[in-house]
Amino acid sequence: MLDGLDEEDSLEEGVQATKKKMRLSMHQVKALEKNFDVGNKLEPERKVKLAEELGLQPRQVAIWFQNRRAIWKTKVLEKDYAMLKANREKEPPRNCSDCLNSPSDNRQLSGDDCPSVVFN
Repeated sequence: MLDGLDEEDSLEEGVQATKKKMRLSMHQVKALEKNFDVGNKLEPERKVKLAEELGLQPRQVAIWFQNRRAIWKTKVLEKDYAMLKANREKEPPRNCSDCLNSPSDNRQLSGDDCPSVVFN
């Protein structure tokens, strides 16, 4: 009996919590970005000082930095992947027919050992 009432109350609280979500102003975001560029790790003293300057809670600043580091890390990984992919496309194939049909032994030769590969 009471379980149904508790569920309704918690649903209403969830809706209210969603409505109270605070957005940062452009000034606050720019200041946070500027500080992130200085250093993406946040010391406790710096966090408190930044929170006071921007009128935010220290926890809000910490969470913003945590989220921003996650975005930064994803962008770095995407950039590294694109670079590796581009380099991989430039390399000659490692399993060329000359290497596979090598009479010496049945080992696979590296690009440096392959007689059919010409490097620029």
